[in-house]
Amino acid sequence: MSDMAEIGSEAPMIWRVKKLPDGDVYGPVDEATLKEWAAAAQISPEDLIDISDENWKPAPQYEFLEMLWVVKLPGDELYGPTSVGTLREFIHEGLISDKSIATNVVSTQSLPVGALFAALDFEKKREARRATPDRNKSTVMIAVDMAKDQRIRQLEEDLRNMRREHEGLLHKYRQLTLEMQAVPKIVKQGRR
Repeated sequence: MSDMAEIGSEAPMIWRVKKLPDGDVYGPVDEATLKEWAAAAQISPEDLIDISDENWKPAPQYEFLEMLWVVKLPGDELYGPTSVGTLREFIHEGLISDKSIATNVVSTQSLPVGALFAALDFEKKREARRATPDRNKSTVMIAVDMAKDQRIRQLEEDLRNMRREHEGLLHKYRQLTLEMQAVPKIVKQGRR
């Protein structure tokens, strides 16, 4: 639980976590940090959350923590509601498998944990694709950008060709300069 003692943001730090059964209190922290702790399996369904130390409530009652899943552990013990991050941690620790059934406490939908992860990962990838800047551009703007990129490539190629030509002309100039320097010597030798 040492990670929970760290303060993770500059936003107002108002939340506290009371770990049960020992009663240790962590915080104050901001909402984003509290959400990170829940996603990282550092807040259990029994833990209490409060702002003022006067109205402690079970962590799953705070919607922003997204503690929505109940899963059956070995020995048919039910655990939750907890976060998807905790389910991932349970898989990693070997407490459950990807075939273990998780039930959403809001929708009452049940599905294998592996299918839940696949659906969430798919949705995350889909959102990332939607968020790309080109998705919001019109066809005309995309065409303009493509034409601009093509023109830049053409100018770069022209510059490379001009540099090669410049190097060739510079080489000829140096040769002619050497030849011109040799002319007075040849003339002197011819007069003798």
